[in-house]
Amino acid sequence: MSSQLSVAKVLANLEAQMTLHKEREAYHAQQEVFHRDQRALHAAGLETVTTHFEAFQAASGGAAEIAGRVEAASQAAAVQAEEPVEPWSRGKRSQPGPLVIRLIEGLQAGQVFGPSWVAQEVNRRFSRALPRPLDTRLASAVLRRLVAAGWVRLVNAGRAHHEAGYTRS
Repeated sequence: MSSQLSVAKVLANLEAQMTLHKEREAYHAQQEVFHRDQRALHAAGLETVTTHFEAFQAASGGAAEIAGRVEAASQAAAVQAEEPVEPWSRGKRSQPGPLVIRLIEGLQAGQVFGPSWVAQEVNRRFSRALPRPLDTRLASAVLRRLVAAGWVRLVNAGRAHHEAGYTRS
């Protein structure tokens, strides 16, 4: 096949390949300069960010330690502020009513609360005194009984999707 090509065609083909390789070499030389500049730019940015990161990490480590100490102290104070309650025993059936009354006596006058908040607070404060957690429906029943007894006053009547609001008498 190569014997069938004329000398002029072979020379033209070689010249076209030389032109192509010169253009590609020039293009890649430009890309090399561009990439070298980009590499230097990113290396400088990395150095700056690394310096700031290390400084921030050193400062935040001490701050996190101090914040941890404050959080631990506040948790210890909350545990000490919790009322001491006798743990539930098998011989004595614990009733939620007296626990709800103790909770309500500690509230400020005029503070409005609902059965879901009462259930949550009784479970949080007096969990050791109950054999199982107090649910919202039972808390609502206890509050209705306390309204009838005069311990609590109904502020907002409950509706289908809104719970009742109560306040201390």
